Amino acid sequence: MGFRTVVVFFLVAPLLLGLTASSGQTAQAEPEPRYDSATTVDMMTVVADVREVPRGNPLSGSHLMVRLDSAKETSETIDVYLGPANYLKDFEVTFAKGDRVQVIGSKVKYGGAPVVLARQVRRESTTLYLRDENGTPYWRGRT
Repeated sequence: MGFRTVVVFFLVAPLLLGLTASSGQTAQAEPEPRYDSATTVDMMTVVADVREVPRGNPLSGSHLMVRLDSAKETSETIDVYLGPANYLKDFEVTFAKGDRVQVIGSKVKYGGAPVVLARQVRRESTTLYLRDENGTPYWRGRT
């Protein structure tokens, strides 16, 4: 190696290391939304989809994608977060596309989109209680 090559290497190497270090930084994950009693909604909806968010992701667990009962089938859906899947399986309550459900919870923004943190969900004569009046999850300490 010539002197010029060695000098270039020692000048460029720190720059490259600095670039890789800064590009390896990840953005801080947005904290999970907090239940806000001031934003409580009570709505009749129709389930458009049921989905599970894997553990390790924000708001992991069971979600209902719903439309207002009075809305057209092509209208926008609202994400309703029920809770951790392992907590919900104890209740043996399932939801399917087309189910009419009453959702009571806190409508908040998360990731720039609205999400309802469900306090209770009622389908026909069955009510699933997920949080207390203040929004404290009943699964806290059980998951």
